[in-house]
Amino acid sequence: MDTNVDTQQFTVGSSSGCELKVNHDSISKAHAKIYFSGESVLIEDLNSKSGTFVLHNGEYKRIRSAKVRLDTLIRFGSSMEGVPMSRLIRDYKFARELDKKDIFKKVKSIRMKRCGDCGTVLRKEKVHCTCCGAIFEESA
Repeated sequence: MDTNVDTQQFTVGSSSGCELKVNHDSISKAHAKIYFSGESVLIEDLNSKSGTFVLHNGEYKRIRSAKVRLDTLIRFGSSMEGVPMSRLIRDYKFARELDKKDIFKKVKSIRMKRCGDCGTVLRKEKVHCTCCGAIFEESA
């Protein structure tokens, strides 16, 4: 798989440290890692207890790692239903957007603001960004 700058990755598991958290008895704390770039997807089992399975020729096959398509069904453990890889990626992206919004709420609640140009977090009273030099509109 091409690992250029466009490649994204996330971990699936039951731990709160995973980017895509799944609460189920058959999910390990850090169950699998997914790497994706456009249509190219690689899934890697992280030595999970109950395994990661890919639907291939009508049967679920346990894998250590596999290159899959977006419509390939993935199953974590033996008691869960399979889900398309595209849904896992969509759920990860959705969770990531929620996290970003939560960060913005936290920044506002602690009297901070974020530079619109570079993203640096600064005290509310600042009139320009100390990182990129952008001048904030409310100060103009």
